[in-house]
Amino acid sequence: MARIPGKHGSPPQSFTVVTVIVDDRPGQIAALLNDVAEIGTNVEDMRMDHSAGHEVGMVELSVLPGRAEELAQALTHIGWKVVLT
Repeated sequence: MARIPGKHGSPPQSFTVVTVIVDDRPGQIAALLNDVAEIGTNVEDMRMDHSAGHEVGMVELSVLPGRAEELAQALTHIGWKVVLT
């Protein structure tokens, strides 16, 4: 894994995942990403899973470790459901 280059050819870097529960309806991921941008955090990677039997999804946002806590707090403050691990 160490031989795989990181972003823009830089050394590989580890990220922290901030997980957010989103309603399974149009525009929710766009709204979440817009709020993340307004907070000023760059998303390095993203993954989404639907919750079987529920009308929600889980969005995993990979961010720099130093930004994760601030992002989680800011998203919670504006009403997003952040899953703390």
